[in-house]
Amino acid sequence: MIKKSYIIGAVIVALAMVMAMYSFKSTLTTYVSVSDARVSPRPVQVAGIVAQGTKQYDLENNRLMFTLREDSGDEIPVEYDGHKPANFDDVTKIVATGKFNTERKVFVARELLVKCPTKYEQRVRGK
Repeated sequence: MIKKSYIIGAVIVALAMVMAMYSFKSTLTTYVSVSDARVSPRPVQVAGIVAQGTKQYDLENNRLMFTLREDSGDEIPVEYDGHKPANFDDVTKIVATGKFNTERKVFVARELLVKCPTKYEQRVRGK
């Protein structure tokens, strides 16, 4: 009787671990290149800079549009529905999390992470 309850308990723990691992894996978004983002069926993260002269913010529809350029020079248009990050105009690097819309040929971001220059960078460079 005791062995049977141990086996049942072990099976329940094993199932819980498998479900937790599956849940973690399904929420994981990886960094990919622009070319990989265009063909990925899953949400991904793309990092780069905002191409000069491409920032557009539609205040009425609360939509931010820009072109993201990665280090290789490859570019992808990005569309984000939501409030423009407060420091977006000073951004030096940006990470967009989302999925490429193949019909509209645009990366639809659900989250934007922006990196801005800090007040300490100039001190370090100007030693």
